[in-house]
Amino acid sequence: MRKHLYLLFLAVLFFGIAEAQTWRRLGGWGNQYTGIVWVNEEVGYISGNQIILKSIDGGLSWVEQQAPLKTRMLAVDFFNENIGMMVGENGHIFRTNNGGNTWELLNIGSNVRLNKIKYVTQTRIYIVADNGEVYRSSDSGNSWLRQSVGTVADLRSLYFVNADTGYISSANGEIIRTFNGGNSWNLRTTGQNQGLNDVYFVNGLLGYAVGNRGTILRTTDAGITWTQITSGTERNLLSVSFSRANTNIGVITGENATILRTTNAGLNFGGINVNNQETYSDIAFRTNSNVVFSTGTNGFLLSSANAGASWTLRLSGREVDYTATEFKTDRIGYITGENGRFFFTNNGGTTFNDRSRPVSNKFNHLFFTTNALGYVCGDGGILLRTTNSGTNWTSLNPGTTENLNGLFFFNNNLGYLVGDKGFLARTADGGVNWEKVDLGTNTVNFQRLAFFDQESGILIGSNGYVSILENEVWRQIPLPSTVRFTDISILDETSAVIVGQSGTAFKTTDKGSTWASLNLPFSENLSAVEFLDEEVGFIAGERGLISQTKDGGVSWEKFITATFQDFSGLSFGTLSNGFAVGENGTFFTYDCQVPEQPTLIFGESNVCLSTQTYTVQEVLGLDMEFEWRVDGGRIIEGQGTSRIVVEWEIPGRNAVLVRGKNFCGNSGTTGLEVIVSTTPRQINTILGEGAVCIGTSEAYSVDAVLGTVFVWEVNGGNILEGQGTNRILVQWSNTGNRTVRVTPNNPCGTGPSTTKEILVTTPPAQPSPISGPERVGLTEEIYSVNNVPEVNFQWTISGQGGRIISGQGTHRVTIRWEREGDFTLKVTPMNGCNEGEASEISVNVNIITSIEREREGIHKINIYPNPSQGDFTLDLAGTGHVQQIRIINAYGQELNSVRPENGLNQYQFRNLPKGLYTVLIQTREKEYAHKVLVR
Repeated sequence: MRKHLYLLFLAVLFFGIAEAQTWRRLGGWGNQYTGIVWVNEEVGYISGNQIILKSIDGGLSWVEQQAPLKTRMLAVDFFNENIGMMVGENGHIFRTNNGGNTWELLNIGSNVRLNKIKYVTQTRIYIVADNGEVYRSSDSGNSWLRQSVGTVADLRSLYFVNADTGYISSANGEIIRTFNGGNSWNLRTTGQNQGLNDVYFVNGLLGYAVGNRGTILRTTDAGITWTQITSGTERNLLSVSFSRANTNIGVITGENATILRTTNAGLNFGGINVNNQETYSDIAFRTNSNVVFSTGTNGFLLSSANAGASWTLRLSGREVDYTATEFKTDRIGYITGENGRFFFTNNGGTTFNDRSRPVSNKFNHLFFTTNALGYVCGDGGILLRTTNSGTNWTSLNPGTTENLNGLFFFNNNLGYLVGDKGFLARTADGGVNWEKVDLGTNTVNFQRLAFFDQESGILIGSNGYVSILENEVWRQIPLPSTVRFTDISILDETSAVIVGQSGTAFKTTDKGSTWASLNLPFSENLSAVEFLDEEVGFIAGERGLISQTKDGGVSWEKFITATFQDFSGLSFGTLSNGFAVGENGTFFTYDCQVPEQPTLIFGESNVCLSTQTYTVQEVLGLDMEFEWRVDGGRIIEGQGTSRIVVEWEIPGRNAVLVRGKNFCGNSGTTGLEVIVSTTPRQINTILGEGAVCIGTSEAYSVDAVLGTVFVWEVNGGNILEGQGTNRILVQWSNTGNRTVRVTPNNPCGTGPSTTKEILVTTPPAQPSPISGPERVGLTEEIYSVNNVPEVNFQWTISGQGGRIISGQGTHRVTIRWEREGDFTLKVTPMNGCNEGEASEISVNVNIITSIEREREGIHKINIYPNPSQGDFTLDLAGTGHVQQIRIINAYGQELNSVRPENGLNQYQFRNLPKGLYTVLIQTREKEYAHKVLVR
């Protein structure tokens, strides 16, 4: 018992995994159904336009079978569960000997339209066709002999009552009868000329024929005479069938959902409402019951369990070839098709809103930049824009009538458009204006284009055409292929895959400069490709092909889609939800639960070169693994699990990355930045002011080092902010010689400390009283105060009474008095901190008191600007021969020494740090000293 339960569990698990990965049809087929036959109460077959369906459960479910050719088949008949045939347009015959598992194409020797087929025996089979042609096989369909039945009218239907007696209905209202198994046929008039589309006999005498404009005929004498029965409709009637369980009950179907029913062997017929407007071309009762099925257009299949009194819709679709699809989420999506068809869904395709346009053009592609704003393009140069999900449309003018095949937009305004004959255009205003880009390839039909970014993209087309955008120029890339490429998918920042006809696919990892062929294990024409990340991708194409790769295209797994309709488009609204569309209303969904993205990586993010453990939260009950990647180290244990051990090998800014994986695909990636350090090194220099003022705030910094904490110590001040970082802000509170010290620390240990000396000063005190004459004439006089080291003295004269000839900035100046009057001479002390309180002296200038004095020769020494920002000019015009110029800082240290050349009177000094400096000028006679303040 336990073993059985275990096997059951494995079966359920396997089925669940397979089911989770399976693409499934949502809704029915959209193909037109043309014929239906029941072999017994369980097994039935449907023929149609490019479709074959089989049921083995009495019509509860239907499975699509693969036809040998894509064509419209018009009728089906089976001799038993295994042996059967279908006939259709262009003389096509399909035959199966294994219940439809495989079908072979037979050659009847004519391209005529074959309308009906009937087995008389296993070997003797009849087919009726247009132009009065009847074909007979006596060897199970291996060979066919054409028979003459005396008419060239199209023959619509065929019914054999038994092996000898058969009837054919024709388009000119005649019935053709045989009593010798088809060896000979004779025409029987029916008294009217409406085309007869079907004929059915309940027994050897009682039969019915139905046709155009509501025609119903009844015979009770094996077709010798026919009586017309009022139908109550002028619609064309296409098929008639009676219940074998109760031969009084019969049903007729026709155009525009016409269904008529009789319960009295055809004496009269009443109409049945089925709440749709499809045309039903065939009807068949199951072998010995009152269960009846009718096939129609748009994939409509009706069934009735009470001999046609009431009906249930079994299958329905949409008879339109879808061309492209785009889903913005798992619920909001769009589909385009032929003849201006456009559909919108907001429930994942459960229902669609038809927002088609009244045009005959086929829409080829669509691109939505938001959930509501998008574009569609198609044949004949049609280009439309909507801002409300297709409720309203604006027609745009791309400047061409060529077929437009592909769109790409970066945002609501900037986009590209491609089409036949080398058409490529660009818009920057949402499609209002288009600028054509001529690539000189008017023999190539461009199909699609996609972009990595605004500077790099890929363009594909017919004849193996591939071109890439680089440096604002499109460059053609030669590929060893001449197929028509149909679609592009961007995998990551540099990788992309293109697909095309005959199973052709190429991949690039360098933005299209080089390509490698993907050796796909199938040769169908490929129409669409979409990758969810750099590894997981899907391809769709002909005959129901959908294939998946989980390794970036190296290997591919083909899905069993149970359809042979061509797919034309793929789109994923989320990593877990995909959608595929194709011909005849084919719409498939893919719902696979990709793992949730890990929320957080647990582990140390600031480490020394060492071995560390990292983990993520594991969701119990989910079949998944974790794919880890490490930059700067190597995983030595735990790959695939929720816990890994990493050996860090490279110092610097590194990372741990992880994502979940299961059979559906990959989750998003979660990352943890990890700073890996080595033993801290000594810091070379602390940047910041070395001479500061008390009460001020100054910044000090060192070079930042990843993973390092900087411990600061300050003597004589307070750290306002930045402790632990590479930059602090210090407020100085004590004067004198102070220090700033920093010590690096990281997980590997503590490094050596580095110290910077700081001089903290105050603003200068008021100068001593000014010494110099208070009554002067228009003469040059000397004024001075006591000299104070590292103080710059700024002298000013009120009222422009005189000019300072020399000594500005020092404690001693020479002034030339030039105007009579009372003036004030003021001196203001300055240093790196600020200005101090000034001293003043009042001077009266009077020409009468002018006394000529013998003066030393005035030397013209000028320093500007002073104060400066670190650069200043020294002008020594008229000073005579200068032997040496020296720059002395506040500590008495000589920073620069210059021995001037003869005749050179001007010198520049640059990039001096903040502080007070003394400039000493040595001549043959004496040495002059001037102060310079650098702020």
